[in-house]
Amino acid sequence: MGLLTAGRPFTWKDSEPHRERVKRDGITQFLHAYEKVRDRRRPMLKWGDEVEYVLIKIDDTSKTARLCVRAPEVIEELQVAERLQISGESSDIIVETLWRPEYANWMVEGTPGTPYRSFIRDLTLVEKNMALRRAEIQGLLGDDELVLSLTAYPRLGCKQFTDPPKPVYGKYARSFYTSDMHINPHPRFPTLTRNIRLRRGSKVDVHMPLFMDENTPELLPVVCDECDPGCVMPPEEVTIDDHAYQKVEDACGEKKDDVYMDSMAFGMGCSCLQVTLQCTDIGECRHLYDQLHTVAPILLALTAACPAIRGYLLDTDVRWNIIAGSVDDRTPEEAMGAIGKSRYDSIDLYISDRKAMIPDIYNDIPIAVNENAYKRLREGGVDDRLAQHIAHLFIRDPLVIFEDHLEQDNETDMGHFENIQSTNWNTVRFKPPPPDSDIGWRTEFRSMEVQFTDFENAAFSIFIVLLSRVIIAFDLNLYMPISKVDENMQIAHERNAAESGRFYFRRNIFGEGPHKVPSFVCSCGHVHVPKFSWPSEFDDCGLPPDALELMTLDEIFNGTNLSGPNCNFAFPGFIPLIRTYLHALGTHADNQEIISKIGIYLDFVSDRANGKLWTTAKWMRHFVETHPSYRKDSKVTEEINYDLIREIEKLSRGEIEIPELLGSYFPKNKAGLNSAAELEKIRREVGSTDAKLRGASLFDRTGQR
Repeated sequence: MGLLTAGRPFTWKDSEPHRERVKRDGITQFLHAYEKVRDRRRPMLKWGDEVEYVLIKIDDTSKTARLCVRAPEVIEELQVAERLQISGESSDIIVETLWRPEYANWMVEGTPGTPYRSFIRDLTLVEKNMALRRAEIQGLLGDDELVLSLTAYPRLGCKQFTDPPKPVYGKYARSFYTSDMHINPHPRFPTLTRNIRLRRGSKVDVHMPLFMDENTPELLPVVCDECDPGCVMPPEEVTIDDHAYQKVEDACGEKKDDVYMDSMAFGMGCSCLQVTLQCTDIGECRHLYDQLHTVAPILLALTAACPAIRGYLLDTDVRWNIIAGSVDDRTPEEAMGAIGKSRYDSIDLYISDRKAMIPDIYNDIPIAVNENAYKRLREGGVDDRLAQHIAHLFIRDPLVIFEDHLEQDNETDMGHFENIQSTNWNTVRFKPPPPDSDIGWRTEFRSMEVQFTDFENAAFSIFIVLLSRVIIAFDLNLYMPISKVDENMQIAHERNAAESGRFYFRRNIFGEGPHKVPSFVCSCGHVHVPKFSWPSEFDDCGLPPDALELMTLDEIFNGTNLSGPNCNFAFPGFIPLIRTYLHALGTHADNQEIISKIGIYLDFVSDRANGKLWTTAKWMRHFVETHPSYRKDSKVTEEINYDLIREIEKLSRGEIEIPELLGSYFPKNKAGLNSAAELEKIRREVGSTDAKLRGASLFDRTGQR
């Protein structure tokens, strides 16, 4: 979440005359920006990660671990150094961490203060910077407060799940389970909450499958003791201003056969891990956007970390569909008609203009577009695929319009465009550069769930960066029909999908361009020269029947184990290709030492993919199911939750080992804690021998370095 704009938001009713204007001006702003930056090139890779943290309040006497809602005041303190730097009051201050608010008052978002560069040495800074972020938050907390990188708090929505407890059923969310006082006080967040509900005409309606154990009831009451009716706001304190209002007593006696959630807090109160990559130019950005979308479901499955919420074990392991439902503003007619997905979902179309992207084959699902926006974009010189992408974003209404920011200079501002762009929360995001900045075209990868330790979060962040370099350097072609990626997203939601799931994936991933990889070492230990049983260019018959194959994550990440060096086809696997790429960077001793360190992260990702190591979700589920007080009823009680949180705390601090989750990798390879000054010094130590994470320039047209 970027720096938030202060202002006075219109009510949903009062925003009606301005919504089309915001969309119209948003397109105008994009066209002006596009004209200015369409040819912008930034040859050097810059990138960054984003980790969302949660605050926990521990009571060892009552054995409770509840969400701590002090995040706004903690963020205020964390941002002091940044404000001093921006104001110029302190010229020698070093800002190595940046802090932003998130939706819920228990959440803190942290990013590196300076983008990482293309030098391979910068990869060694990632875990160190994450460790500094964690330490800076913890330094502002009390002895009974913790900071954790936890995707979903298991008892979110239970009775008194925050400290201090807050009254539920407020005027913004109307939730039986969460409080309006859980929402960040910046006007953007409560306004989003209310306007999503008002636009759709009802409270959000989220249903997740309940894990059925021996003693799990077949039906769960909507209103029960966990809803804490004693905390419900008295009727006179609630302004009834919409037809979505539903009294608690109206739902008494109603039961559901799943885990029901009714507010934005259930989804946007979850945490994630994201990576943003600056590309060389708009063409590379569009290509990377497409290619990374195909791997979004498999990274979601591999980082699965949400097996429980609202005090129940789920029959799924990931957060994605919870968030999608929690911000779904579609009316029933729209959901049944042309708008097939929530604002938070996987993308609907590829946008690259390269030859390998064959729209008739790959963009195979129907999409709605804002026809007026599309017409203006095409008239403004935007090509068909990019115009469809932008016009598809603009089928959505602006959910928050600030009265004092309605008037904007469309030639220099991007506020109205970002109003729509930033509330299309997809697996990947195509990010045009602000015209008045030095920033390049960027692609944001958004599907991963945050992990317990800085080691894990660094490993997956570095993996995504290196995979992006391999995609570009080796000219990989990961295209498959969008419909198959959508199927993969649902496969990723299956319980234990990382081990037992089989995902559609392309068998021939090597392109025929000038940067084709000359050879690779597969998991059998032999060197292979890519050869294929079918061509990479398709004829009029469309996609060959053997183009896609159902693969395990082990096969996708580690490759197919072959018996000999000569074969007609070999699926290489991402990890072997990344190792081939790193080897091609150079053999100088300084680089080899760094590559060896990076190899530890790759080994970890490889072992997670082959099933030697459990996902976070599998370990959490196992902890609950084997807890002495678990009654085989799918319930995560206060006692179980307290012990779980304490165990996660000890692991994140490196005080214990959990071999099933991290093998011997952690805390053995835990990064030490460095100050901001020490991190800056490491960055300045880059020398002439340091390799760069090169893209298309890694191989020349003959396939040599």
